[in-house]
Amino acid sequence: MTSNGQKKMLEVFKDLFLKPGLPSTCSNLQLWAQSSGYPALAEEAKEAALHPEETEAEFNRLCIGPYRLIVVPYESAWVTGSRKLNGPVAEDVANFYAAAGLSSASLLNELPDFFGNELEFLYFLDALFDEVRGKGNQEQLLKDIQGLSDAFRAEHFDKWFEPFLDAIAENTSQDFWKEASAALKAELRRTQAV
Repeated sequence: MTSNGQKKMLEVFKDLFLKPGLPSTCSNLQLWAQSSGYPALAEEAKEAALHPEETEAEFNRLCIGPYRLIVVPYESAWVTGSRKLNGPVAEDVANFYAAAGLSSASLLNELPDFFGNELEFLYFLDALFDEVRGKGNQEQLLKDIQGLSDAFRAEHFDKWFEPFLDAIAENTSQDFWKEASAALKAELRRTQAV
């Protein structure tokens, strides 16, 4: 399915969008960026780890509020062109989670189609694939996991990650978020199914 490098990439970026205020989030991103050829991001992440509250405050300003969402972090808004949330798109995303044996009902602090949740789902599928592959003789299950990942990307994630990440880069004043958005976009493009 993917390499350990991709799994690590998904892990550090899902943490960035789910836990942007933790110093460990920025430190882990720094280590990944150093080993993955993103020196500018590594430097910005090193600085962000010293002041994680600023990183989190900027994420909140862009994607959480308090007054209005500058960059809406929900797939529904990007693929429907409206700001109506928690509709059919979010429901279909939740159905993908359920197909993998996950429940999104009360465990998530955010709607199912929140960007961080979708990244976490891709990370989960990647980790599950590695676990099953390690057990051997599970070819059909591996194909099913790969198929679920490919379908989720094609039907959901790949339809909106680029404009969402572009909007973050365009609306932030922090080089950290510009570099993080550019790196994530490049990595996701590289792993996109053709």
